[in-house]
Amino acid sequence: MKFFWKSGKKELRVWTILFAVGFGLGIGLICIFPERLVEQTGFLGGELLSGMYSLEINQNGLLLYSLRQRLGMAAFFVLLSAAGAGYLCSWILPGGFGLACGTVLTTLSLRYGARGTALFLACLTPQLVLFVPGFCMLLDWCVRRLEPRRLPGPLGVIIMGCFVESYVNPIIVKALIGLF
Repeated sequence: MKFFWKSGKKELRVWTILFAVGFGLGIGLICIFPERLVEQTGFLGGELLSGMYSLEINQNGLLLYSLRQRLGMAAFFVLLSAAGAGYLCSWILPGGFGLACGTVLTTLSLRYGARGTALFLACLTPQLVLFVPGFCMLLDWCVRRLEPRRLPGPLGVIIMGCFVESYVNPIIVKALIGLF
């Protein structure tokens, strides 16, 4: 069976290390400056969560927002690749995603303990099951400068992730926030 996409072990190892470094930096930032980044701000505070629980989500609007954000990022990476900076994409995305995950997870854990960790996981599932392979495929495309006919594959997976993020994830998150 011929696979559409198969990244090498070297790339996956580098992307994992970049994610881990970003994740560690995110945790470190929150742990070093907790009063400035968490305590003195409303970042992921109780008011936000109670507002989210009572919020009625426009799933079609969320889909358009999600598509604009994810495909905008994908277009940026494709343009960087076309400009010859495809390797820059493979540093920005995993490191930035790791940094974001580290800061949000640490903040939620500081504020809510184990419930915060559960909320973090609920916010990422199930769309991450599609976003991770989709963006890895896109990064592989950018780094190797593959032919344009292979670009619809990664973009299709990312678009499916946007649908899941818009129509499935809000149900999961709202149910979990109800436990707070």
